[in-house]
Amino acid sequence: MSELRVDNIVSQDGSAAPIYTKGLNIGAGQTLTNAGDYTVSGTTTLSNTVVSGVATFSQGAAITGDVTATGSLNVTGGGNFNTTGIITAGTLDVSGATSFGDITGTIGTLVVTNDGTVGGALTVTGNLTVNGTTTTIDTAVTSVDSLAVDGNITAGGTVAATGDVTAGGTVAATGDVTTGGKPLATTGKAIAMAMVFGG
Repeated sequence: MSELRVDNIVSQDGSAAPIYTKGLNIGAGQTLTNAGDYTVSGTTTLSNTVVSGVATFSQGAAITGDVTATGSLNVTGGGNFNTTGIITAGTLDVSGATSFGDITGTIGTLVVTNDGTVGGALTVTGNLTVNGTTTTIDTAVTSVDSLAVDGNITAGGTVAATGDVTAGGTVAATGDVTTGGKPLATTGKAIAMAMVFGG
């Protein structure tokens, strides 16, 4: 095995870089240092490669395997993060406008610190807890098997029900309170009369 020891390798006329027609192999554990630009017009294959600095892909990058980021993965400057595959993240912070297609799988905890808008139907298969004020505008509640309220019910307008109204506390409304098309009895005497005379 022969060995070539030189300080500088250039083309034959000394005006350009040499061409390695059979490729260039760097021995295991050795370092290839490039202080200038690195241009690749073909396919680059990286295996067990660590990038310790900043890598900039001005024309895009297509990655067919997994990408693992132990630090932060930042998309800035109005850039887009597009994926048709699966994203697994411990913490995903989104500060700008984000569009999601169909999200499948399990979300452990979803915390929305600012406002959220749902343009389509929202189905909750578990419990729904609201700690603040719930505002509904022109909302019709249909197909409700039962509605039990442990505390008071306060309405700023009319409360009308075709069936029974049961509340563990007070039912208060500035308008009429009706059930089955009839005024709702609001005192013990009236309730007793309604039970006797069917009023």
